[in-house]
Amino acid sequence: MEPMQLRGRWLLLTGASAGLGREMALQLARDHGAHLVLVARREDRLRELATRLEQNHRVKTDILVADLAQPDQVETVFRTASERHPLYGAVLNAGVTHFGDWDELGWDKLRSMIDLNVVGTTRLATLLLPYLEQRGEHGGLLLVASMAGLTPLAYQTVYSATKAYLVHFGCGLWHEMMPRGVSVTTFAPGGIDTEMTAGQRFNGLRSWLIPPEVCAREGILALTRRDYLHIPGAVYRAGSILTRLLPQRLVVGQVAARYRKSLLANR
Repeated sequence: MEPMQLRGRWLLLTGASAGLGREMALQLARDHGAHLVLVARREDRLRELATRLEQNHRVKTDILVADLAQPDQVETVFRTASERHPLYGAVLNAGVTHFGDWDELGWDKLRSMIDLNVVGTTRLATLLLPYLEQRGEHGGLLLVASMAGLTPLAYQTVYSATKAYLVHFGCGLWHEMMPRGVSVTTFAPGGIDTEMTAGQRFNGLRSWLIPPEVCAREGILALTRRDYLHIPGAVYRAGSILTRLLPQRLVVGQVAARYRKSLLANR
C-alpha cells in the first residue's frame, strides 16, 4: 500500500488531552492538515485544544468526553465518531502507568489500568478495523505501546504487561490486516517527558525521557509509512538491539536496580 495521506482526512485520537496525545494532535493539525476527533476524560482540556487547532491550523475538530476503561463508553465513542465523520484512521494512545511497587495501588486501580490499556484499546481496535476495511480507503491504526512491552520492567510490572499485550496484538494484526487493505502500526516509545512522568519518583530517570514533540513526530511518521513496529530515538533503538543480545534476566535486573534507586531517593 501507498503511504497514508492525512490532509483533509478524519482521524480518531484517544488520550488527546495531555502528553503525547496532545502533542500528536498539534502536529497532525499543523503539519498534516488532519481533521481530528479528540477523545479524553477532561472536557476543559479537550475544548481548549480543539479551539487552538481550529483557530491556528484551520482544521475541523470534534470532541468526545469518555473514560475508555468503561466498555459502554468505548462503544459510544466508536459509534458517535463513525456516524459523524468518515474516519480514515486512528491513534489509540489512551493509557495509564504506575511507577512503584506493584501492590501499592490495590486491585481496583490495577484492574482499571488493565481495563484501559488492554480491554479498552482492544475493543476500540476491533470496532475500527472492520469499519476501515469496509470503507476501502486503505486507512490505518497506530497502537501506542511502549518499550516496556518489549522487555519486562520491574516497578512498572503491570503496566509493562499491558504494553506487552499491545505489542503482540498490534504486530499480529499488521500481518492479518495488510492483505485486507488496512495497516496496523505498533509504536513503542521509551519514557516520555510528560505529566505522567512529572512526579518526584522519576527524578532519577530524567535523562532517559524523550521530549514529547520528538516522540510524536516519529509516531506520526510511523503511522503514515505503515511501519510494523517503530521505536523512537536512535539511542532507544540501539538499546533494544542490545537487549535482545544479552540475557533477559541481566537486563531486567540492571534496569530494576536503577528504578529502585530512583524510588528510594524520592520517598
